[in-house]
Amino acid sequence: MSDNFNNNNMQGGNKAQFGQSGQQSGERADWLDKGIEAAGDKAGMNISQKNADTAGDFANNEFEQKEDVGLPGVH
Repeated sequence: MSDNFNNNNMQGGNKAQFGQSGQQSGERADWLDKGIEAAGDKAGMNISQKNADTAGDFANNEFEQKEDVGLPGVH
């Protein structure tokens, strides 16, 4: 019984943490946003999810203007 209680609390905690750190628009981070965050981490810079989303959207829009099609898997 206590294991179930702990598992439910942990799952709820993860959902709460994701909700707080997730994007305000309710969108999930796509591979481009995650890659931008990872590149920032590797370079020693803290890039927020919001900034990564903004940069990813910009990159996808620029690519779409040049190639007339967006990057696959980027929403």
